[in-house]
Order: sequence, then structure tokens, then C-alpha cells
Amino acid sequence: MPVLNPTVSTQITGTTSPTFAGARDATSGTAVAASTRYATAIQYQFLASARANQISINRYFIEFDTSDISVTPADAELSLYGFTNGGADFFAVKATFSDGTIANGDFDAIDGWSAGSDNSSNVTKYSSEVTSWSTGGYNNITLTSDALSDMVSEDNFKICLIQSGNDLANVDAVAVVQTGISNTNSLRLSYTEGATGFGHKTIGVAAGSIGKINAVATANIGKVIGVD
Repeated sequence: MPVLNPTVSTQITGTTSPTFAGARDATSGTAVAASTRYATAIQYQFLASARANQISINRYFIEFDTSDISVTPADAELSLYGFTNGGADFFAVKATFSDGTIANGDFDAIDGWSAGSDNSSNVTKYSSEVTSWSTGGYNNITLTSDALSDMVSEDNFKICLIQSGNDLANVDAVAVVQTGISNTNSLRLSYTEGATGFGHKTIGVAAGSIGKINAVATANIGKVIGVD
């Protein structure tokens, strides 16, 4: 089973705002310098105060080089090593930041994102909701068919990990939920290679349409270089 490591990955810390919309619908944040651990990689934090509320949101972005994948994988798994916090439920969704770099302006670089909306049905989900988290081991996330399709169609496979109940769903509520990720134990994307169908077609021509190979009737050939 092939295993890929990220080309880039980091947390983008959103702007702290006294309003939910100001924090959640911001178009930029601060891309954190490369680190070995991100204690609040995924975060929704609403601290209520008589003087002024403080809302802050973090999202985590990852890119893998999938340019060598030429056939849709049979399945794939994103593995993330947990660290410190595990309270933020989240989805892995399709991201749209520029190839090879994660910048401050990529806070909302999410496919289908619309400010002020419940984006639960707008985004392209690469996973089911992640609702349990180990803070001292690998967390393995099975990827969806949309993810498998994009792994073969795009040279750079990009993911955003986004808190589900408030951030993605556009639900304003007092809460503090955080999930941490360790890069000391590297992130990884593993997949099962899809069937190539080489035994059924030769250069795109169905086997049933080929009468002979090098003047030998196909009925007399059991295998071609070990392929049925």
C-alpha cells in the first residue's frame, strides 16, 4: 500500500473577533510557522464576557503530491497523530489554496465555501464527521469517493480540517472545542491502488476485439507476460 507524506501542512489561526461572523467569515488569518505540534490545529472558541466576547477559529490545511496516481484508488486513509486536545469534532473537506504553499489569505480557501451560510452541504466532504480522537496515537480517517476521485484527477490533493458543529455549520454558540495534531509523528496518506484493467484491454482495445497478437490467435494464448 503506497504511503504519501504532505508537501505542506499547517494551521491557519483565524482573526479574533467580538462577533461570530467576524471570526467565522474572515477571509484571512495567520498561517502558523512550521511546527512539530499544533495543540489547537482545529478550534472553535467563543469566550463570553460582559465587556466583549472573543471568538476565534483555527483550521488545518494539508497538501499531498498525488501526481503519480494514474488510476482511481480502491480506498484511502488519512492518518493524523493526535496531540493534547481532542474535543473538536470535524470534517476533512476539499481545499483550494495555491499549489505548494499555505498563506494567510487561505483561511477560507475551501471548495464551495460561502460566507454567512451553513456550508455543511456546500463543501466537498472528504470524510465522514470525525467524532472521536486519540491524543496519543494515530487517528485513521477513511476518505470518501470524492476524495478518491480527486486523488487521481488533481496533481496536488488539498484538504482542510474544519470544526463541524459551529464553524462549518454556521452555528453561533458559547463553547471551546479544540483538537491537536502532532507532526513529530508525520501525517500520512495511504491508499490501495485501483485495478488497471491491463488483462482486459490492450492500449484501450477490448480483448474480445483482438484476433491475433503477432500472428498468434488469441485463443491459443493463455497469458501475456504473466497477465491473465
